[in-house]
Amino acid sequence: MDKYTTEKINQRFALLDQYERRCIIYFLQETETGHVSISDLVNHLQRQDQTPGERDKLAIALRHSHLPKLGTIDTFDFDPRSETVRYDGDELLEALLEPISETHSPSI
Repeated sequence: MDKYTTEKINQRFALLDQYERRCIIYFLQETETGHVSISDLVNHLQRQDQTPGERDKLAIALRHSHLPKLGTIDTFDFDPRSETVRYDGDELLEALLEPISETHSPSI
């Protein structure tokens, strides 16, 4: 990983510090198209957290916190008009996430 700057490594760690963002990345990695709707993300996160009554709060947190934060790297794109999220893969992010997925993999 010597080709990555300390800044890029720190940025990726900051993205992975929230459970919801890790779940989003896992979910997007498993999709065939690499893009999903906000509604699909909310449904997925609700299944992970078992909090069906919190749908609106979760959607707001996605739109105003988690997706903008993920959007700080070029491989994520959130389009608020179409309510979709696209992920093109990020080698460093996935390398840092890999050891976590072995011990804590959400059910997809």
